[in-house]
Amino acid sequence: MDNDKPVGKAPARRRRAQGLGREVILEACLRLAAGTESDALSFRKIGKELGADPTALYRHFAGKDELLLALADRVIAMGMDGYVPGPGWEASVRDLMLRFRAIFLHYPQVATLAALRVTRQEGEREFIEAMLAALRQAGFGRHESALVYRACGDFVLAWTGFSAGLVLLGEKSAQDDEAWVSSYAEVDTERYPLAADSVETMAAVRDEENYRFALELLLGGIAARLVR
Repeated sequence: MDNDKPVGKAPARRRRAQGLGREVILEACLRLAAGTESDALSFRKIGKELGADPTALYRHFAGKDELLLALADRVIAMGMDGYVPGPGWEASVRDLMLRFRAIFLHYPQVATLAALRVTRQEGEREFIEAMLAALRQAGFGRHESALVYRACGDFVLAWTGFSAGLVLLGEKSAQDDEAWVSSYAEVDTERYPLAADSVETMAAVRDEENYRFALELLLGGIAARLVR
């Protein structure tokens, strides 16, 4: 019989696991998701961050998919925090789409997931409700508001997922731009005069500048539908 072990005291890791909850787990995931490691949100790394056995996560989430959807929704809710509708529909939509992008690019690991999924939870519902309210304010009816929302939603999801991928690529993204420019030094300028003349300008456009420019084009197109 081992008399050296304290009576009635669970191992430290078990005690930490007992103190876990969904909120604690999600906060740990947010800390990990702010980095750029490709496997930052593996159950092994989440468990290590929490100081608990990875299997303890299954007491609070049915699986990794449920955890990641909850995490994506938490990020959306963070982006909605403090949102106040603007003086007009266009200001509101612009603000919402910039908020969504900014918060997800702070957590690029989550952004790559959110670009392909719907969370079906509170944060997502708040975003949808705010977007539809702005579009109804603009004068769109029920059906067209839904269509315009889908266009805006897919726009921001796809672009943010793409941008998050660039963040995760790090220096490789800049190297690709450099290779793009240098490759045109050898092209037949008589056959591709416009491309050769424009490649440096195109490569110099930063992703954030590009997103904001495309967003203004989208908003302009939406506004044009209102005056048809």
